[in-house]
Amino acid sequence: MSWPALAGRREHAWRAAVLAACFVALYAAAVVTPWGQSADAQLFGLLMGAGLVDPAVADVVRGALVGCAALVAVAVGVVACCRGRWSAAVATAAVTLCSAVLSLVLRDVVLLRPFHDADYAYAHNTFPSTHVTVTTALAVAVVVLWPYRGVHGRVVVREAALAVVVVACLVNVLSFAHRPADVLGSVLLVGVVTSAAGAVRPSWVDEAQPRYSAS
Repeated sequence: MSWPALAGRREHAWRAAVLAACFVALYAAAVVTPWGQSADAQLFGLLMGAGLVDPAVADVVRGALVGCAALVAVAVGVVACCRGRWSAAVATAAVTLCSAVLSLVLRDVVLLRPFHDADYAYAHNTFPSTHVTVTTALAVAVVVLWPYRGVHGRVVVREAALAVVVVACLVNVLSFAHRPADVLGSVLLVGVVTSAAGAVRPSWVDEAQPRYSAS
């Protein structure tokens, strides 16, 4: 293995380890401890009190974002395959699937939410949010697979993907489906899976880099 490839694997592996540590720390602090649950509930109250979006509207947007992100991701995936970028397409599909499965297993099987006070919201575990996990993973797939033309196109697509993730986080909280810690945990989880995939095979990241042409 060449030195650049080895260095790339190490960089991705370190990033995955750091993000995984952040995920565990967030769960331990915001979900397990009473003061963490209290802080999470207070932040939730601040967001709801701001009256940004009606909960019913937020719930509709919550589901629509996943569907729209999936359609765009499938479309750019097909284009990527037609252009011979099978490795990147398969890798992003695997990252999305693994992220979704991990999110479900962690939330419903592995992780527990201790009961400390009825004022701290849900008695059952909601960490992490599967909706946000899937939306974030699909946003990553779109950024990786998008058929870029020009330098500015890449910036626009990344900013649009980031905006989608931020909106997904907000509407999942404002629809009463999740607490702030849940959605942040989902973003960290996708970061862990994506970085782990890069550590296993860094070439898919390199292949996914756009080749700029004059716009």
